[in-house]
Amino acid sequence: MLEIVVCSLFVGSLGFQAVVLGGWMHWQQRILAHQEEEEEILTQYETKENTLIEPQSQQNGAAKQSLKDPRLVGWEFKIVRANRNVFRDSQVLQKLCQEEAESGWIMLEKLDDRRIRFKRPIALREIVKSEYLKHEPYRSHYGPSWQPLNWFAAIAVLVAMTLPAYLGYALVSRTFASSSQTQPLPAAFPPLEPTSEQ
Repeated sequence: MLEIVVCSLFVGSLGFQAVVLGGWMHWQQRILAHQEEEEEILTQYETKENTLIEPQSQQNGAAKQSLKDPRLVGWEFKIVRANRNVFRDSQVLQKLCQEEAESGWIMLEKLDDRRIRFKRPIALREIVKSEYLKHEPYRSHYGPSWQPLNWFAAIAVLVAMTLPAYLGYALVSRTFASSSQTQPLPAAFPPLEPTSEQ
């Protein structure tokens, strides 16, 4: 009887595990939504290169205007993310800034310990050749891409699904085995009685 109670507790805990897992996933989604919302309202920085028209030398008392190439005016931005809080360490942050400076990126702001925002002049797209760099100039991820927390969550889900199934199987098989031992099996053939030879 004790086995039935213990096995039913394990099987019943599947609902509790599902609630905990659902709460964890909801928490992760809220963090991700908060980060995306924060990135949508990033600080706007004014630049002097916003105008496409620059005055040239005056001829006959009238100012002549010429257009700059729009591909060479302004800034481009990117955010580099990490899976863990690696940018808390100043040496890691300095190494990232040096790697990004090779392709012309300048650190604009540190959003948190996982995200750094960079900028560079648009004109550097044509000047910096990516084949001579150690890393991709438009990379947006820093560090290893695998997350131990994701692996742990996947293993926990597999255990949460497998353990109750195995315990339910063990409970049913033991119940059948114990019920078959208490009841005698019906005989398919009547037992043979010894015959005496005369």
